[in-house]
Order: sequence, then structure tokens, then C-alpha cells
Amino acid sequence: MGITIKKILSSKGFGLVGLMFGSTSSALVWSQVAPVDEVLVTAQMRAESAQNIPLAIGVYDKELIDQIGADSLTEMETAIPSLNFGSGDRNTRGEITIRGIGDYARNIGTNARVAVYIDGVLTGRSSSFDQGLLDVAHIEIVRGPQGTLSGTNALAGAINIITQKPEDTFSAELLANTGNYDLASVTGKVNVPLSDDLFASLWLGASEQDGYIRNLTLDRELQGASRDTAKLKFRYIGVDRLIVDVGFDYLKDDDKSTNAEALANGMFNGFTLSPEPFVVAHNADEFEQRELKGVTIEAVYETPDNYKWTSITGLRSNEFRELSEEDYSPLNVAVSVFDEQSDQISQEIRFASPRNESFDYVIGAYFLDQDISTERQAITGPVFVLAPNGRVQTPASAEVESASVFLHGNYYFDARWSLTAGVRYVNEAKNIDYSSIDSTKMFVNTSHLADQKTFNEWLPKLGLNFQMTPDVLLYTSVARGYKSGGWNADFITSLENFQFNPEYAVNYEVGGKSSFFDNRLTVNVSAFVTKFDDFQVFQFLPALATNGTVLSLTNAGKVTSRGFELDISAELTEHLRLSVNTASTSARFDEFKNGGGIGTDYDDHYLPYAPKNNYFIALDYTRPLFGRAAIYAHIDYGHTDDYFSNPNNLSDNKIPARDLTNARLGVKVDESWDVSLWVKNLADDTSLRQKSVSFLRVPRGVYNPPRTYGLELKYRFN
Repeated sequence: MGITIKKILSSKGFGLVGLMFGSTSSALVWSQVAPVDEVLVTAQMRAESAQNIPLAIGVYDKELIDQIGADSLTEMETAIPSLNFGSGDRNTRGEITIRGIGDYARNIGTNARVAVYIDGVLTGRSSSFDQGLLDVAHIEIVRGPQGTLSGTNALAGAINIITQKPEDTFSAELLANTGNYDLASVTGKVNVPLSDDLFASLWLGASEQDGYIRNLTLDRELQGASRDTAKLKFRYIGVDRLIVDVGFDYLKDDDKSTNAEALANGMFNGFTLSPEPFVVAHNADEFEQRELKGVTIEAVYETPDNYKWTSITGLRSNEFRELSEEDYSPLNVAVSVFDEQSDQISQEIRFASPRNESFDYVIGAYFLDQDISTERQAITGPVFVLAPNGRVQTPASAEVESASVFLHGNYYFDARWSLTAGVRYVNEAKNIDYSSIDSTKMFVNTSHLADQKTFNEWLPKLGLNFQMTPDVLLYTSVARGYKSGGWNADFITSLENFQFNPEYAVNYEVGGKSSFFDNRLTVNVSAFVTKFDDFQVFQFLPALATNGTVLSLTNAGKVTSRGFELDISAELTEHLRLSVNTASTSARFDEFKNGGGIGTDYDDHYLPYAPKNNYFIALDYTRPLFGRAAIYAHIDYGHTDDYFSNPNNLSDNKIPARDLTNARLGVKVDESWDVSLWVKNLADDTSLRQKSVSFLRVPRGVYNPPRTYGLELKYRFN
């Protein structure tokens, strides 16, 4: 049964009205509790409180990230119920879903639906989404189409990771972690004022951990991690009213990992492919490697009358290579090898007015030039009966040039009523050169198939806001989103559906934000309905003639995602803090004719990776111990409902509900020493987080990582 506004108002919504607009008779209870620190966000391209902007936005500060022990965006998933990171098996496959809408850019002919930025610079393609959280200050996640403010890559939402900047005082930090599976991680930071107006900071990090999946065939572990990271930053303030930030970053991953485990023998009867979780029998020496490099230059100049010019320049180079087992057996049947290189330059310039009594605005322009090249291979061994010792290669290159201009602003009718409006005009030119060289006779053969497309779109937004009290904001909005068309530059059997069209979305949203008792209690709610036309769907379809699979990327008919979100933060006492985040979503195909082939419709099916209900509860306790020391404790619990990995909604692709608990106990002395014990997946819940049928029709899955635990030491010197 779907989620309706009537249900929301009659159940959860009714209780929230009491929380948001009830009497202040409990003020005495909160009067002695310390207020919650406010984090300023830049989601609307100006620094402002998240509680004051009419957006469904989640803000996750460094304190929460540290308490969870999240080293990556993926490890933040439990704390952000509206997000799902898909299979979560490899960093090279950065699948992100917001409100049941998402995917990853599997091949160079398509884009993802979620835009990920670091300090306002687009990270690039899906393989570059998760770059760790080494120097994070806070994370901003804006839910729903963000075409006006973020452009074409933000149809489902946008994530902006804000990092720490160099400061004008000397400091040094050391962070060390040790734990089971031979975890060894060290991070160091030094901040140096080079002069009165030039500051620098250097971050260096290295981590190693053994794998938790045993490969019986090769007698080695998989799902281990090896990462090296470096970040060098400068801040210059030598010109009056001008701040210039320059950053260089480098990340290298070299991991032995698999993309899945066999859940049943499939086409390989007589062999035990995977006798239990975290045990496989793969003959392929699987791995994934990434190398990410970037330069960011941001200059902000504020005029004497408080107008602000901002320029953000980004250069990024991202490369990955992975080798994957395709049959999940000890036999030499088939492997795949993916190589991809992308280079991009982006430039944004914007001009922002100060907040006037009657209006404010931001006007700007954005340009992105992205060059991508790839070579993918599927290699068959002597045991592959249909085409032994064969090979299919798909070398391809693509270029994307996107230019846009945008305007966003607010008009204040009076102290309580205001209008938010914006529009972005996008011109996007894409071209591709695709080849497929196949000796197996299972795929298409073509050489240098060239094509180009140009897209021009208007992406408007309109909203009405009501400041009921100084601490209660109500808002409603309608916004248009868009994702460009492209090509299915993959292992394909026909050129008939090589191209696909753009998809479009219209999002209707209502929400409320409230804070009480000097921000000691905040309650934020939002309800949304998002309608999609020509929704792009990638899926594995069975090829009955060969007992294999067709890789399909087509436009479905219509999709609707509707739901409700609630975020509560409460300082219950001077020492105890409660956080509650929930999301209820129904994301379905309204119309998907012939989705499973001629005569097989997927109407009313659920979208992949779209659980109905998710929630997260966390408790943080801090109390003085003796002298300057304090003890602290953190525990969080997250639940994810069951969901599907494929539009066919078959049981083979149904992922069961899962639960995850993390905890931390530590002692800190001022801001100098911090020692803590931590555990992730406390209950050792090894439920599946991905379940599907492979290209060779083998049932496969990815389990939650097992329980990990360790000791963390932090030292900071000022």
C-alpha cells in the first residue's frame, strides 16, 4: 500500500504537530541543558543556518562522523535513512540512492543521478564518489531534484563534503587505529601559519586491513583495504576582503576484493561455490585499484557593501581498474576487466547579494568539460562451453561539455511570508566513440561507432515560505529536474537500443523546521511526491537462447517516489544527546511496459534499492571524569527494510531487512588526548545487503561486513 498525505497527517504527522507547535510547558526541563552548536551550510550558495533555509537538508558534523567511526560516505549510510549505497561492494561502483532514486554510472555513456561535491567541486563519475572523510568538517545532503542550484547531475539530490581549512595558529594532530583483521591506520595533520596572511595544512594518511572473505581456491583473503591519502592546502588573506583557498589532493586504493559471493550453484551443479558467508571458491585473482587526483581553487571577495563574488575552479583526474570473477566458481569460465580514466575541469562564478529587507539573490555561471576513456574486457576460459577461450573488448571514449547560467533568490513580502524562486538554463553537448570487438559471437561487433547529442533545458524552482515564529519555518516548493540522455556503451548484443533519451522529474514538497530552547531541540519534517517521465533503467535481462544475460539500458515509462522524512535532535540533559532520523519511501514504476521483455510488464513494481522504511537512533553521553578529563559514550542503531536489486522484483533479487549497531567508549583530556574503544556491527549481523543474479545466471550476494572492533588514539598539539 502506498504512502499518502492523509496517512502522514493522521499518524506521524499529527504527533509532529505537537512537537513542533505545542506549548512550552516543558521549558523548565530544558533550561539547564547546553544548546546545540549551529553548523552553517552553503546549500543555497551562501553561508546560513540549515534551520533557516526551506530545503530538505541533512547536516552531519565531524563529531557525529567521528563517533560513528565512519571513514567513508558508505559508512554514513545507516545514519542517513533516505540514502542507500546499493551493494556497497566496491569503491569503483559508487551507487547512491536518495529517496529510492539513484544508480551508478556503470558505463561512460551515462551519468549518475546524485551529484557529489567536495568543497563545491564535482568529484566526477561514480568511481570517484567515495574519497574518504580524512579532513571532513561536515557533510551536507540535499534531498530531491536540485537542478536549479546543482544542475543536471543532481536529479535525486546532492552531497557536498565540506573540508577543514588552514588556520592562523600552529597545530598538529595524530590519529592511530588498530583493530581486528589486522587493521593498522595512521593519519597525521600539521597546520602552519607561513606568514601573517598565508596559512598551510598538510594531511597524510595510510591504512591497511586484511580481508574478511576467504577464497579457498587461491588460499587468500578478499575485501581487504590498502589506502594512501595526501592533502595539501593553503589559505591566503593578504588582500583586504579577499580569501583564497588552494587545495591539492591525492588518493590511492589497492585492494583485493570481490564484487559478490555465490548464493547457490546456478549453472555449476556439482560444485560448492560458496559454502557459507565470507567463504568463496573463485579462481580469478580479483582486485580493484583507484587513483584520484585533484586541484581546487576558491576565491571569495566581499565588497564594502557586502556583495560577494565567488570563483571555484576544479581540476580532477580519476582512474580505476578492476578484475572481477563472473562465474563465482573454481573453474576458469569467465572474468571481466574494467579500465576507466576521466579528466575534467570545472569553473563556477557567482555573485551574491547581501540579505536585504525585501530580497536577496545569487546569480552565476557554471562550466564543465569532462573527457572519459575506457576499455572493458570479458574473457572466457576453456570451460565456457558456448565460446571457450574467447574475448570481447569495448574500447570507448566520450566527452561532455556542460555550460549553464542560474539565478536563485528570495523575495520577502513581510517578516513572515517569503517567496523562493530560481532557474537554471543548461546546454549540454555529449559525444561518444564506441567499439565492440567480439570473438565469442555473443555480442555486437562494431568499430568506432560515433554519435553526438545536444541537450538544452530550463530547470526552474518555485517555493512559498512561512515563518510561523522565529523558531518555526514552514515551506512548500515545486522543482524540475533533468538527466541527459546517452548511450549504453557496454557489452551489448544489438545496436537497436544503443541510445536512450533524457529523463525528467517534477518534485512537490512540503516541510517544516523548528527549534526550541536555544536549539537544544530541533524537529524537521518533509513530505514529497516526485514524478518521473522517461525514467532510465539499467538491468540484467535473461537471454533464454544462451542462458546468459542482456545488459539493457532503456527509458521506462513513468515513476513516482513519495514519502516522508523526520529528523530530531535533542539535548535530553546536560550530558545526554538523542538523535533520531527516519524516512518512509514508496518508489514504484507507474508504467514500465515490456520491462522484462516483450509481454512482461513491470507496472507497479518497486524500484531497485528503495527500501520502504529506514530509521536511525543514536545516544551520546559525555560527563566530566576528573580534572580536565571527560568520559564519553556513543551507541547507534539503524534499521533498513527489505528491498529489491532489480526491477523484476523476483525473490532472487530481494534483499532482506537488516539492522546495524555501532558503539564507542572513550576518555578525552581537553582537546589534546582522546582514547576510545569502538565496535562496528556490534551484533555481528551478516544479513545480505545485495542479492541478484549474475551475468552468467549465478545467484550472488554481498553480506554486511562482520563485526569489527579496535582501539583509537588521538593527540592534538597547539
